[in-house]
Amino acid sequence: MSTGQTVSYMSSTHMLLERRFPSQNPATLVLVFTSLDLETLLEAGIPIDVVNEHSKVEKGPSRPPHWEMAFWWTRKPLAGARAIIAASLLPADAYQTPEQFLNDLFPCRHQRKTVYACSPAPRLVQRLRGRRVLDPFAGFGSIPLEAARLGADAVAVELLPTAYVFLKAVLEFPRRVKPQDVEKWGRWIIERLREDLKELYDADIYIGTWEVRCPVCGRHTSLVGNWWLAKVKKGEDYERLAWMEWQNSRIEVVDLNEECRKERSDKCDELRAKVQTKGEEGGSVEWRDRRYTVPLKNVDARRETAQCLYCKAEIDHRVAEGKVVKTGRKIGEWYVKWALKQWNQNYERYLKGEITLEELRSSPARPTLLVKVYVKDSDLEFKPATPEDVEKLWKAAEELRKMWGDPDIPTEELWKYTGDGGTLGIRIWGFDKFYKLFNPRQLIALVKLVKLIREASKRVEEEKLGEGWSKEDAHKYAEAVTTYLAIALIKYVNYSSLAAGWNQSLIMGHSLSMRGIAMIWNWDDMTPWADWTGTYLRNLSTLINGLSYLVSAVSGSPSIRVLLDDAAELSKLEGEKFDVIVTDPPYVRNVSYAELSDFYYVWLKRVLSDDGVRPRFLPEAFFDEFGLEIPTQWERFAPREVSENEGRWKHFGLRVTFADLLSRAFSNVLRFLKEDGLLVVYYVAKKPESWIALIDALWRRNDMIMTAAYPVETESEESVVARGKAAVLGGYVSAWRRRKCDKPLDLNAERDKVVEDVLKRIDARLKMLKQKGGATAWVYSYLSALEVLVSHYPVRAGGVELDAHGVVRQAVSIAFDALLRRADVRLSDLMIHAYADLRRMESERGYVDSDVLSHVERATGLTHVRKLR
Repeated sequence: MSTGQTVSYMSSTHMLLERRFPSQNPATLVLVFTSLDLETLLEAGIPIDVVNEHSKVEKGPSRPPHWEMAFWWTRKPLAGARAIIAASLLPADAYQTPEQFLNDLFPCRHQRKTVYACSPAPRLVQRLRGRRVLDPFAGFGSIPLEAARLGADAVAVELLPTAYVFLKAVLEFPRRVKPQDVEKWGRWIIERLREDLKELYDADIYIGTWEVRCPVCGRHTSLVGNWWLAKVKKGEDYERLAWMEWQNSRIEVVDLNEECRKERSDKCDELRAKVQTKGEEGGSVEWRDRRYTVPLKNVDARRETAQCLYCKAEIDHRVAEGKVVKTGRKIGEWYVKWALKQWNQNYERYLKGEITLEELRSSPARPTLLVKVYVKDSDLEFKPATPEDVEKLWKAAEELRKMWGDPDIPTEELWKYTGDGGTLGIRIWGFDKFYKLFNPRQLIALVKLVKLIREASKRVEEEKLGEGWSKEDAHKYAEAVTTYLAIALIKYVNYSSLAAGWNQSLIMGHSLSMRGIAMIWNWDDMTPWADWTGTYLRNLSTLINGLSYLVSAVSGSPSIRVLLDDAAELSKLEGEKFDVIVTDPPYVRNVSYAELSDFYYVWLKRVLSDDGVRPRFLPEAFFDEFGLEIPTQWERFAPREVSENEGRWKHFGLRVTFADLLSRAFSNVLRFLKEDGLLVVYYVAKKPESWIALIDALWRRNDMIMTAAYPVETESEESVVARGKAAVLGGYVSAWRRRKCDKPLDLNAERDKVVEDVLKRIDARLKMLKQKGGATAWVYSYLSALEVLVSHYPVRAGGVELDAHGVVRQAVSIAFDALLRRADVRLSDLMIHAYADLRRMESERGYVDSDVLSHVERATGLTHVRKLR
């Protein structure tokens, strides 16, 4: 579409657009209108393609520095959040051209790629100063942070104490602390920790696993989930190649880089090797006329089988009625899982003094070490672990037993249920208490760190009092410093546990990287003071970098209020009103935040309390209104979290649906929106039930209409919440207003007009997306159809008024019709229609996933679409 042309729908609106944006191609301005009464720039149209390009940069190595302070599952790009918030607060005629808008948003956009690094133009900030923005599902704080940088008065609300602590660290505490003080006390902690624990470590990193007693030969055999230690490509060559082998009844290391250096060759970081792998485990390596074999893993939990490294027997035995049996039938429990449960029971019994160390060591399963790693000049040296190395684990167990009863050991119980897809399933292996997720050495290091951070916090407070600060100010300063030191701790927790896996790419894995806490065979045990990803020393460095950025970002901006509250209540906001509410609510099958962030919570509670048991810093996060300790988030907050988890609901005896929870939350949140205010909702979900819940909550139950919608860059397609068949292909931001009067739509009479409207929107979006097709085209077609339908009320089809489910079903059908019409195809036969739909949405390999099949079923009404070819 050339400049000057208008889109046929709402042509008068586009005439206004052309006057304001004369040089902009209308195809790049994704517009949705329900009336000619344009009130905000967001509803009038913004250059979303440019904004998305800036947002996309934040997904990779150019992530905002403070995101590296700690892992959180979802974080909205700052560039996109800034643009959406500004546009929702500005009038439609705020700028004459999109260039003016972009230049005020991102003054440094022509000098650098990371536009979040510079603050908005002062004239824009001055224009928005005093406007009020609420985010009731604030998460890691991208939305309130950018609202404050724009000059608005922002309020960030979170239900979970862990997220509340992070929000304090991101939004409030940068105003009261000096990064150099955090660094000084962090290094003080590291030096004392090194002195305390130097006898337990003689390497920088250990790679461990579990070993089980073979039911055939009786020897403890290691279970190795992956024999690769390093497999890093550099162009066509390999920068790093190393793996383990089983030789002469022990683990040996083959390091091709080291072999290259021993032969005094050049370019040992550019190995010209041919590597063939079978999946991600095992394979072969050809290098310099030599051929090596990398073993296959010898444990497969999905198939419930393992192999003894000594006698080569297959360990697919079962345990039934206390007896180990060899059977082809799935009776009782897999022997390896039973053995891990026995270890966890014996571990607790030993620490309580009920059994001896020898009895613990003779458990049918136990932790062991495979390899030790030394960090040298940013490279890694791999050495086989020795029996002496393993003995240090048992020495740590003896020391831990002497400490048993210390309140700094997290003895709280894990959740007593599993979640969707097994993301909460670690408990089935016997890990029923948080301390069991760490081997004895890891646990001792963490407990020591907790005590040292608390000691440092008292010294900080005393230092400030000595400088003449008031008691209140000294306490607040110590609170901020301690919170940052605690965040470095919980990142170390995430990278050094029995659920943190070694990654052959040398980009370290962490405990929460699989969207849950998973059973891991090759786990990390990191020396806290080593200089490598995830250690306390490295975490301190990344934290200071992130904090320095935040100090600069919030400088001069209005203060931000962070509240610990429930979106379904918001009792701390009673009587307040906001110009806009911008938020990113949970999706149907999202992360089990309450349960999984307990992995952080049990440590934060100890560090920020006095001696781990009495309130000191942020007491509202860890103690209730009666001063009683809140043991875990899952026990107190999981029943109130807006999330679908049938295991959770069954455990707590709840009879709710995700739609109920979301509707209840929005019904309450909308009480705080001004009568003429705008609700702006991020939503990243392609499953129909997710959209049914959102449409039901806003359109049907709360009398809202959609006035604008945009495709936006949100989470990376490779992120932990976007893996697998339900991978998110794009996100959406939609703007909503209160419905002042009905605007009916009869699909029987106006369906063709609706399809043409949707088709125009698809063309504009796909041009912006550089003509992506397949499932991506489907996502935007589907959401375009939703825009059109939800801008009306009521919507009828066949004489029946549609509910949210009916609207979504019609959106699916209209979306497919628009895609087929875009290909100049018009079909009446449902079977041919379904076939064409599937072909339009297949991947490059010719496949469609179960979600696609589900959509085709909805569009055609066929019940056995999965059988179509």
